[in-house]
Amino acid sequence: MKTIYYLFGTLAILLMAAACGNEDEPNSPQHRLMIPKKIPVYSLDLPVSVEAVDLGLSVKWASCNLGADAPKEYGGYFGWGDPTGKLWSDQGIGYNENGYTWNTNNFGGMDPTKEIGGTDQDVVAVHWGEGWRTPSVAEARELANSCHWQMHEENGSKWFVVTGPNGNSIIMPMCGIYGDDEMGEDGRFHEGPLHMNTAGFYWTSSICNLTNDFASRGYPINADVIQAWAFRFVQEVPEFQSLQGMFVNHLRAFHMSIRPVHDK
Repeated sequence: MKTIYYLFGTLAILLMAAACGNEDEPNSPQHRLMIPKKIPVYSLDLPVSVEAVDLGLSVKWASCNLGADAPKEYGGYFGWGDPTGKLWSDQGIGYNENGYTWNTNNFGGMDPTKEIGGTDQDVVAVHWGEGWRTPSVAEARELANSCHWQMHEENGSKWFVVTGPNGNSIIMPMCGIYGDDEMGEDGRFHEGPLHMNTAGFYWTSSICNLTNDFASRGYPINADVIQAWAFRFVQEVPEFQSLQGMFVNHLRAFHMSIRPVHDK
């Protein structure tokens, strides 16, 4: 899978200059954004090789991630509710003294009750069509709760084989998350994939109404910020015995993997 990069050096320089302007005011908040200098863009075409695998659940699961051609490929990293697959975090995240803010109608808009699966804000439905969409949080919980998860490792790469009640299986690579750590004195997020081969972060299509939730992620969020549910699995749990910790709410402009589903 080839990755094409577009340069945003000017924007990065402006942000760094703004951060430096706060040096005389140590208590003032810095504007922390995940804006990489190189934005990866992935093919969103429906791969010829993709299969809709019946695991014996309520929906069929794709054999590979969005933006990938094969089951073990990571594919792309996408913001929630972005049908273009190209929006980046500077178009959705701000920061003030109370924590992260929501400063745009991008990434799914402002409707706190929205379920985007199969709509014109679902990047899977828009680009794959033919019954494909992003899974809901309920469908992801079914995958977690009703299937057997077994971790495998080969040549430094790790993935889970997820076997359904009917014996069929899919591969879920541990492709991490794109930019989820603060790096450097300027408070900007790390640019690039993190936690590869230690965790997998996958968006669901479901809004999360929990607000100002500091404990689950380690950073404050303003009360008016609407988030979305993500599906997370880690290498420390080779076989899941419970759902604890597998579902977390995140800022919708964070970029994660998506594993499409298909209606039966």
